[in-house]
Amino acid sequence: MLRTAVLLALLSLALTATATAAPVHVLSPGGREVVRQDRHLPPPDPRPSALRTGPHAHAAAARKTPRKTTGTELLRLRDEGAIAPELYDAALATWKDARSTLRKLTGRRAVELGNVMKAVDALAATGQLTPGRIPVLFEIIGRNREWWGGNGSLLSYGARAKFTGSRIVWQSYPGMGIQPQWLGTFGDANALWKSKRKSNAVALTELLDEVLRFASPRAGGIAWESFFSFSGAPPVWVSALSQGTGIQALARASQKLARPDYLEAATAALGIFKAPPPEGVALRTDGGTHYLIYSTNSKLLVLNGFLQSLIGLFDYTQITGSAEGRALFDAGDRAAQAEVGNYDTGAWSLYDGAKESDLGYHQLVRQFLTNLCDRTTTAVYCDTAAAFAEDEVTPPEMRVVTRRAVTKKPVPIRFTLSKVSTVTLYVDDARITSARLGHGTQTLTWPGSSKPGDRTVRIDATDLAGNRGSAEGVITLERAKKTR
Repeated sequence: MLRTAVLLALLSLALTATATAAPVHVLSPGGREVVRQDRHLPPPDPRPSALRTGPHAHAAAARKTPRKTTGTELLRLRDEGAIAPELYDAALATWKDARSTLRKLTGRRAVELGNVMKAVDALAATGQLTPGRIPVLFEIIGRNREWWGGNGSLLSYGARAKFTGSRIVWQSYPGMGIQPQWLGTFGDANALWKSKRKSNAVALTELLDEVLRFASPRAGGIAWESFFSFSGAPPVWVSALSQGTGIQALARASQKLARPDYLEAATAALGIFKAPPPEGVALRTDGGTHYLIYSTNSKLLVLNGFLQSLIGLFDYTQITGSAEGRALFDAGDRAAQAEVGNYDTGAWSLYDGAKESDLGYHQLVRQFLTNLCDRTTTAVYCDTAAAFAEDEVTPPEMRVVTRRAVTKKPVPIRFTLSKVSTVTLYVDDARITSARLGHGTQTLTWPGSSKPGDRTVRIDATDLAGNRGSAEGVITLERAKKTR
C-alpha cells in the first residue's frame, strides 16, 4: 500500500538515517525539470483527511478589508529600521515579480501562485508579516513564481520538489502551492549525517546552512514555521515532530562537522517545547507535557509525532548533556508513559486516541516506541511496541451479535470486530456486502427474506496487514406478529 510505503520510508530516514530512494522534481534556473531518485529523501507524508486548500486557509482574514498590505508593511518595516534597505529591496522585487507573473497565468498555475500571495497578504493584514519571517516567506513566493510561472509540472499532492542550487525539500499542497517540507528536509539531513562519504558532509553543511537562513524567531528561540492550514491547524504553526527531528539533526551535525553554531541553533530551537500553544507545542497534562504535532491544533494528540519529538530531545540531551534538554525530555516522557495505553485498543493502535491508525501509522508508532525502548528501556514503551508488533500478525476476531429478526424486512446484522478491517457479510454462503470498518460493535445490513427459518451468517474480515479471520452465527427469521 502507498501509505504504508510512505510512512515506513519516512520512519527509516527520520530515525535511523537509512538511505532510501524517492522521486523528486528538480527545476533548473533555465526552466528544465527532471525527476531524480534521491536516495536520502523520504517519500511524502500521506494526504490528511482534514486537508484544507486554497484561499479558505485564510478565510477569516480575507473576509475583512485589509488596511495593511504586503507592500505597505514592507515599507513600514524599512522606515522603522526593522529591516535593512537591502532586504526591503529584495523582498519588494520578489513581490512585484510574482505579481507580474501572476497576471500572465491561467488555470491551476494562477490558483497556486495566487493563493500563496494571498496567504502572505493575509499575514500582512493581521500584523504577522514580521521581520524574522521575511526571508522564508519571500523564498516561498519566489520559488512558487519560479515553479508555476516557468516550466514546472502540475504537481499532484505530496510530490516533492527541489531547485538547482538549493537543498531545501518542497512539497506540493494543491491549492496552496509548494511549501517547505521541514520534516523531509531534516530527514534528508539525518541521512547525510549517517553517510561516511566526504561529499555528503559537504552536502550536509550546505543543507543546514540554508535551513538556518529560513528559521523564524518564535517562543524565545527559533522555529521552522508553516504558513498554510493543514490537518485542522490554521497558520502559522510549528510541529514538535519536525522541530524535534531538526534539533536531533543539528546536534548530530555539530559533532560530525565540528560546527558549534549548529548546536547553538539546536538549543535555540528548544523554545517551542517550553511555550504553550499556539506559540509553542507544550500542552500541559496531569502527567507532564504532551508535545503537539501542530501548535495551532491543541486537540489533535497524535502519538507518533509526540514520540519522535521525544527521541529528538533525548538524542540532543545525550550529545549536549543539557539540563534544560533533559528537563524537557523528562516532562514529555512522563506524559507519554501516562498516555501510551490510551492508544492501544488491545488489537491495534489509535492514531490520535480516537480513530485507528492505518497500517503505515501503526508501523510508524510501533517503530518509534521501539526506538524509545532502545534508548530508555522503559517498560511501557517496550511492552507496547511488542504488543503492536503482535497486532500486525494477529487475525481480526469477530462475534455475531444479532440472533433473531423478522421476515420481509431488512435485517441489520450486528457483530463485534477487534480491529480495523475490510469486512464481508455472507448469508447462507451468498455474499451480501462489504465495507471497511473500525473496531467495536458494527452493523452490516442484509435485505432479508420472506421465508422464516434459520440463516447461517458468516463474517469474513481482512485486517490492514492482510491477516484474515472469520466468524459464523445463526439468525432465526420469524414472521412478524400481526397487530389487532
